[in-house]
Amino acid sequence: MPAPYGFESITQNYYFVLLLPWLLTFAIVFGLLGHYKIPKNKSARSIISIVIAFFTMPFAGPLVEIIGRMGTGLVLFIMGIIFLLILFELTGTKHVESTKKGGVDIYQGEQKILEKYYKSFALVVIIIAFLIFVGSGGMSIIGITIPNLNYPVLFFLGIMVLVIFWMLASEE
Repeated sequence: MPAPYGFESITQNYYFVLLLPWLLTFAIVFGLLGHYKIPKNKSARSIISIVIAFFTMPFAGPLVEIIGRMGTGLVLFIMGIIFLLILFELTGTKHVESTKKGGVDIYQGEQKILEKYYKSFALVVIIIAFLIFVGSGGMSIIGITIPNLNYPVLFFLGIMVLVIFWMLASEE
């Protein structure tokens, strides 16, 4: 006997639009509270996590749609970061520490470029993740609409331009 009309779509929507965001919110909040041991009682952490997870229910539908649109941009972003890391490792790019004393450079050591500038790298990652969120329509949650551009392709082209400038600067 076939399912009643629309039953499949109701259960599908319930699972993806309500249950998964609720579980994700519960897990994140419970994990954070457990990590910082706030409050000390595990039962209180569970209750707080459940309540906060229920507060996400009205926003779950639009957030799931936005997160679904972010998928392509995030995959391309992660591929760009992996490409950058592989490029730095293949070229052996390092930051060399040295000082001048009496006109002579004194070698003090070297460090991998991303270890030296990890704060700048983290800031760029956060900015790009925010731009992917905006490009996926995330600002529509607060009522701001932005024209639809192909942000992943713009990001990929930006990374390629940075690599070209970096390669040209290293030749000099």
